[in-house]
Amino acid sequence: FPRFYRKERQREMSIRNVVKVMNFHSLIRVDKAKRQADKYLMMEDQLYAMMEAIVNNRNLILDKKIFRVNEDAPKINIYIGSDFGFCSNYNSQVNDQLHKDPAGDVKILIGKKLRSAGLENVWDQIPYSRLEEESGRIQKFLEKQIRTKKCSGINLIYNHYENTTNIYFRKLQIFPISRDESGKKTHTEDFAIEGDINRIMIRLMETYVYYELMLAVVNSRAAENILRQNATTESLKKIDEIEEENVMEERREKRNVEFQKVVDTFIKNKMY
Repeated sequence: FPRFYRKERQREMSIRNVVKVMNFHSLIRVDKAKRQADKYLMMEDQLYAMMEAIVNNRNLILDKKIFRVNEDAPKINIYIGSDFGFCSNYNSQVNDQLHKDPAGDVKILIGKKLRSAGLENVWDQIPYSRLEEESGRIQKFLEKQIRTKKCSGINLIYNHYENTTNIYFRKLQIFPISRDESGKKTHTEDFAIEGDINRIMIRLMETYVYYELMLAVVNSRAAENILRQNATTESLKKIDEIEEENVMEERREKRNVEFQKVVDTFIKNKMY
């Protein structure tokens, strides 16, 4: 029995060390994603402020010079999942939305664990591990669709990281930029411009869409690793519980063996 329990404890320690490493790496990746997100947020705010000033400019609205999308064109939905499937319901919510959205929408899938079987209009499914090298191709595709008015909207579907205790599923429209109908003027003063404002606006929108996509990717990555960190933390607690139960069982077996020795000794002495 002692030899058996020693092997069990060695195995548990080995598992514990692996889980601890996974837990630690998850925290490192969350920190890295947060730093990347801060960079994209700075650019996002500046781009949005410039586009808002153009879209809500009353001079351009009255002259009907503002860029208009083709309402009859399909939408583009970008679904962000992961290459692994052991993070709670991380991929399941994105997969559910993927199969609920209209068949006519163009779909871009990021992550091996997203289910593309039976879907129509899938532009491509890109493993998360290859996203960095494929990002240029995605950017060119989106820019072409915006410039040629072949899409009526672009949506991001992903798990959004707000903080370590607040992660939620999100469907976010990033194109087109909507005009403020509330009456609250949040943009700068109206201005006049000569030339084609839409050339500037289209380029701004293309850049804004790309940065929004990258921001969603790093937010999604942070959410994935928080869920993984939560799972590994729970695993460590469970390992502690199992180890405690095994220690108690080992002590119980030792007491039984010692008691049996005492009984055997007593019986032998009685016999002789």
